[in-house]
Amino acid sequence: MSDLKNQTTLTALRDGDRGEMKRIFQEHYRPVYLRIYRFVKQKETAEDLTQEVFLKFWRKKNQLEITDSLGGYLATMAYHEAMGFLRKNSATITDIDEQSVTKVGTDGNQEVNRMDLQQQINTAVNQLPPRCKSVFVLSRFEGKSYKEIAEIMNISTKTVEHQLSKALRSLRVHLKDYIQMCLLILSLF
Repeated sequence: MSDLKNQTTLTALRDGDRGEMKRIFQEHYRPVYLRIYRFVKQKETAEDLTQEVFLKFWRKKNQLEITDSLGGYLATMAYHEAMGFLRKNSATITDIDEQSVTKVGTDGNQEVNRMDLQQQINTAVNQLPPRCKSVFVLSRFEGKSYKEIAEIMNISTKTVEHQLSKALRSLRVHLKDYIQMCLLILSLF
């Protein structure tokens, strides 16, 4: 977002322009909702938290300082709202995308028990420390770059690298029996 557009938007918001707020809401609702949903995995909760992001945004309209893009600012707010909810409610990631769980072989007898594997992945991810889990989810499930994650979480790219490395080490340890089982099944064919 250009500085001129930022200033125009901020001035309109500070003047209480509900039409500008409605435009922002309509334009950014879906990306904010999807970002939150990736973490909380509950439709109604994600909808409520998305509404809360926009309410907070409106309430803070006189203190807003947007230096980059409005979308990036709202994405950061969405991230913090989701993390706050997860910390407060000790929520867990319960559903990993089906695509992240792979089949071994082509017929039913060769398929790894996906539900068990999915449960193990969920357990492993949920045992990660909060910051480590956030970095992992943003990287692996949302496909964010280290730089994007660093900006969203207000940390350095080195910290992102360290946290992701820590997450992967932990997941390898937790899932080693399942990895060995997959390798064993593959070696039979």
